[in-house]
Amino acid sequence: MNRVSWPTRGLLVVALVGASDSLAGALGLWLAWALVILGHGLAMRLVRPRLTTGQCLLASVVVAATLSACTGLAVQAWALELYRSPDVYMGWIALSCVALEQQGFFVESRWPGQLRLAGLFGLSLLGLGALRELIADGLALTLLAPAGFILLGLLLAAWQAWTIAHPSSSTEETPRS
Repeated sequence: MNRVSWPTRGLLVVALVGASDSLAGALGLWLAWALVILGHGLAMRLVRPRLTTGQCLLASVVVAATLSACTGLAVQAWALELYRSPDVYMGWIALSCVALEQQGFFVESRWPGQLRLAGLFGLSLLGLGALRELIADGLALTLLAPAGFILLGLLLAAWQAWTIAHPSSSTEETPRS
């Protein structure tokens, strides 16, 4: 499987909309997510060859839960203001680690896809957080989760309209004279 499946994207959307009420919260969640995903991928790479499929699932759950709990405690201890937003989403981070592991996302040959997912998730999280914080100066309702879903839907609709209006075709024909 070359792409991340829709259920896994759905897990990322929950954290994207919920934690992006401020730029600081979005940054905190992205850093926590990247740290847990990186640690989970490295730990599972070490133990995966020694385990059966059933044992691998159990190990993935234990490693993801441990890393997300430890990351949550570390962020709570050293940066309490960043912890308030990703507090609820630490379980979602662990769940996305397990879902990505089951899809074979942490296989060594997929480094470009892993970096692309981390970058796109981070950019969308920080962009949505900055946009919601900017709009919240005039309208405080944008800090609520339903407003995040509406704003994300509007941004996705605008992106789709842009890509339909400006198709990028690499095989354009040149006019012949």
